Amino acid sequence: MENNTNVFLIGDKVFLRAFEPGDESVIAILENHPQARETLFYALPTSIEYQLEKTKKQQNDPNTIVFTICSKETGIAIGQAAFVRIDWVGRMATFYIGIAKKESRQKGFGKETVELMVEYAFNTLNLNRIHLHVAENNIAAIEVYKKCGFITEGKLREAMYRNGRYYDFYVMGILKSDFLKLNK
Repeated sequence: MENNTNVFLIGDKVFLRAFEPGDESVIAILENHPQARETLFYALPTSIEYQLEKTKKQQNDPNTIVFTICSKETGIAIGQAAFVRIDWVGRMATFYIGIAKKESRQKGFGKETVELMVEYAFNTLNLNRIHLHVAENNIAAIEVYKKCGFITEGKLREAMYRNGRYYDFYVMGILKSDFLKLNK
């Protein structure tokens, strides 16, 4: 494993660690590359410098926890996962995940990252609810979220615009009680 000195959460295929210098390049790929933007709906170009600045702000935000996703086999950063807008009183957070390069998708990295993040949220952070928004046409992600215990709770009609049309987004969530039932 290359660059694995800062491991925080570890699975069979991936480990999650805090942001380190150089990770901003992977995040820029997430927001710039047409294939990655296809499901993340970013509309504006970004720079590596901007991503470094943005990540520093996130690290200083007590309501955001950001991890770099790394391949356990190579130690190379492949994406990012985060809890944003954490409500410490209501015990809930919004979840985000992005795998930067196409060759790192459909290999189980995303599913394992979701599992690690959900377990961390409920067993370490003592959150009660995690929710996310996912485009209705992002079938692969929806299936992963369902396998990890997320339930479709509603639909945001025509929530995002891309390529000349509006897309609906699903609101999906998982409660700590759902997680505990799944893991009995």
